[in-house]
Amino acid sequence: MKQSILLCLSAFLSLQGYSQIGGRHVYDFLNLAPSARHAALGGINVSTIDDDPAFAAQNPALVNDSMHKQLAFSFVNYLADIGYGYVGYSHRLEGLGNIHSGIQYVNYGKMQGADEFGNLTGEFGARDLAWAFGYSNQWKQLRYGANLKMISSSLAPGFTSVGIATDLGAAFESKDKLFAAGMSLRNMGVQLSTYSPGTGREPLPFEMVVGISNKLKYMPLRFSVTLIQLENPNLIYTDPNAPIEFDLSGNPIEPGNQAVDRVFRHFVFGGEFLLGKSLRLRAGYNHLRRQELRSENRGGFTGFSLGAGIRVRRFAFDYGYASYGLNSVFNAHQFSLRLNLANPS
Repeated sequence: MKQSILLCLSAFLSLQGYSQIGGRHVYDFLNLAPSARHAALGGINVSTIDDDPAFAAQNPALVNDSMHKQLAFSFVNYLADIGYGYVGYSHRLEGLGNIHSGIQYVNYGKMQGADEFGNLTGEFGARDLAWAFGYSNQWKQLRYGANLKMISSSLAPGFTSVGIATDLGAAFESKDKLFAAGMSLRNMGVQLSTYSPGTGREPLPFEMVVGISNKLKYMPLRFSVTLIQLENPNLIYTDPNAPIEFDLSGNPIEPGNQAVDRVFRHFVFGGEFLLGKSLRLRAGYNHLRRQELRSENRGGFTGFSLGAGIRVRRFAFDYGYASYGLNSVFNAHQFSLRLNLANPS
């Protein structure tokens, strides 16, 4: 029964598709988009420096003075009773830098338990949670920061795990604040206790990410380019058991040149239209997501994302839509709210 539960949960977290390389790590929920802005920009961004504290979840170096007393909430109501989200807060310490804290979670809802004979054993809940505490500071135009994460996972009664991880980040911002670059070493850590006694520890989803963001001087557009999973140069999975295809003459069809695809699987593109001080329109494209989750013959909107944001005084509302396949039931609608506690109006 427990193996069946894990299979179902793994299917959600990896969002199974065509020729994936996932399923190699524990705590893969750490890679979910922490906010609607991230979701709209392709799922990840380590180089945008502004007042959104949710960006600390992917690069702690992005935390800055403009995030002082900013509180962020994010939520996705996914399939069935599954929901995931993020809560974060940032605070400036005069002369010492900035501290921030965040909680990332997945609630899988209630499930019906049964033994190996099919006898019902009652309902139970399952969830994943990571609590992070971080610090960042600045030296001239260079920012640096770190997160410490405590991770807890409970997938069934008696089937729990605890882990610890850290993120290290750096960021650079030009003097005119139009260009920024960031780098993050994410989820470096260890599984302290395994789900089943006596089993080996599983690796965490470590990832090396670099990116740039640039706001055009004479246009209200900020674009970003992010390179993901640089620790793994080959993100293409080749199935050794895949049947050989033949052409009309009976000759085996050799796979095409995958060099370009192999390179672009590391790229995530995003753009924000900054319409005045209150309105933002966003779009993104994640090539790895598209290649892994598209059907064999059709891609549709898979891998693309859209979003919008509006600011009203001390409140900022954001929406993000990400496509995870041709079937719309797998697409995610993410909502975020930011509250500026330092602004009384």
